[in-house]
Amino acid sequence: MNFFKQVFATIVGLFIFQIIAGIIAVIFIGAMIASFGSKADSSVQVDIKDNSIIQLDLSEGLSEKDGFSSFNYTSPQEMPKESAGLQSVLEAIEFAKTDDRIKGIYIKMSMLPEGYATIDALRKKLLDFKESGKFIVAYGEMLDQKTYYLSTVANELYVNPEGYMEIRGIGTRLTFFKKLLEEKLNAKVQVFKVGDFKSAVEPFINEKMSDANREQLEYLLGGIKHDFVNNIAIARNLTPEKVDAIINNLQGLDPDSSLHYGLIDGTKYYDEILTNLKEKTGIKDEDDLNVVDMSAYAISTAKTNKSSNQIAVVYAEGDIVDGKGEDGSSIGGESFSKIIRELRQDEDIDAIVLRVNSPGGSALASEVMWREITLAKQDKPVVVSMGDVAASGGYYISCNANRIFVEENTITGSIGVFGLVPNLQDFLNNKLGVTFDEVTLNDHAVSNGVTKEFTPFEAEVMQKNVDNIYTTFTSRVAEGRGLPIEKVLAVASGRVWTGEQAIERGLADELGGLDEAVKYASSLAELSDYRIKEYPKQKSPIEAILEDLGVEAKNNKIKESMGVLYPYYQELQRINNMQGKVQMAMPYTLEIN
Repeated sequence: MNFFKQVFATIVGLFIFQIIAGIIAVIFIGAMIASFGSKADSSVQVDIKDNSIIQLDLSEGLSEKDGFSSFNYTSPQEMPKESAGLQSVLEAIEFAKTDDRIKGIYIKMSMLPEGYATIDALRKKLLDFKESGKFIVAYGEMLDQKTYYLSTVANELYVNPEGYMEIRGIGTRLTFFKKLLEEKLNAKVQVFKVGDFKSAVEPFINEKMSDANREQLEYLLGGIKHDFVNNIAIARNLTPEKVDAIINNLQGLDPDSSLHYGLIDGTKYYDEILTNLKEKTGIKDEDDLNVVDMSAYAISTAKTNKSSNQIAVVYAEGDIVDGKGEDGSSIGGESFSKIIRELRQDEDIDAIVLRVNSPGGSALASEVMWREITLAKQDKPVVVSMGDVAASGGYYISCNANRIFVEENTITGSIGVFGLVPNLQDFLNNKLGVTFDEVTLNDHAVSNGVTKEFTPFEAEVMQKNVDNIYTTFTSRVAEGRGLPIEKVLAVASGRVWTGEQAIERGLADELGGLDEAVKYASSLAELSDYRIKEYPKQKSPIEAILEDLGVEAKNNKIKESMGVLYPYYQELQRINNMQGKVQMAMPYTLEIN
């Protein structure tokens, strides 16, 4: 009896705690809203003086679209600040070329989380900026090779004398869970797939990558390495062979070696960099530099356009999921389709551009989205711009566009399908002591899979379902790209390609970013002038805070607890969300050095 009293008291205590916590949260949020309300009338004003320098700091990442910075829990009095997305940053760099107030750009080097396609887009725009005769200076203390690759566009590239450079070359490492599942947990994964290269299931059924997976990875990474090595060689006045040798001999890890082999221009402390920048801008040593943050500059110089012609830019970023999606971290088939449907029916929208940065996901959601895009294409131009990754379901929703633009190192293709169902019967029985029994009046009334292995007949039905979806996928690609089905099948089978490789195989049309895609859409719509409307619509600061207090707060807590194990948790969560659903997803979460 005492046990039940204690349990009851605990439940009541938790209930009361939840009520109190809720009240505190309401008061806290209310205070923030009031605080923001007092500042809301003062729009962001940036004082850009003569002889100014733009600071490009990408250490916190670069989102696809404009938004607000994450809520700072340690300083709750600070409201989220507007942050510029990739396209706004590119437009700002373009504007700075002819802005007489701007003398140059300072790249603050650190660790860059973006993929190589995003970096390539920035590199090209920064190289174009240099053509104006203005300078670019890069400096860092600890930096990875993505940051170094971007920063090689600089006229002068410096590292702290005791700093560290992580330049090891192009590669990736995959994690396999088969022994953990089978030997430690007595669990198995039942797999149904089409495509020798569709490797998302391999971590759960293999102890190492298959020959097909190794083949596609070597070819994919080979394309990325070619651009990486050659662009560094051009920027640093070295031969590609010399750059490759420097990397293979780990001669780019410390500043002295990097300087000796020509990877950087010198070693300096931060105060010396400030002196250098003052000299370049004619600022007296005792005065402060006129430095403006790139996001602030982008927002302050954003073009205002009142044209009646409108092009909608729709951002599809994250995993593709059924339903509405979760707080901007995924693409909900239902919510995305609603946006496309409303844009199709909106007579004020002249064209639609999809900015896709997605590894795919739910096959059903991808088909639902494809249908709405196909209907929209019948009424107005639909053009696709692919970011770092637009593969599997991300490619599915893109394949019927009027034209597809890619960056050189966009990861795309992965035309394949799989289903993944764990069998936890032995784990539950042997490890946890959980058993099951059933009464069935039909042969398959109680579904098997998680708690009981599929029968051969059920497995055959499941595989047939996957085969049918693959047939639909490849036929969609053949129709959308105007290719014979035989040619599609030859480049499908779940294989991933870089943007350049995809163009060679007819899966994409030309190299270019979002700006080129928008211009092409305007030409199809025969528009001499236009303005852009972005979707989904940007959240307000308060909405950003509420979102951060929910999903971000939970994720941050998990990150903090798991540390270096967090990426594996993410991957397992992703697989768990796939359970029992046919997927069009990237073969793996590919982290490329």
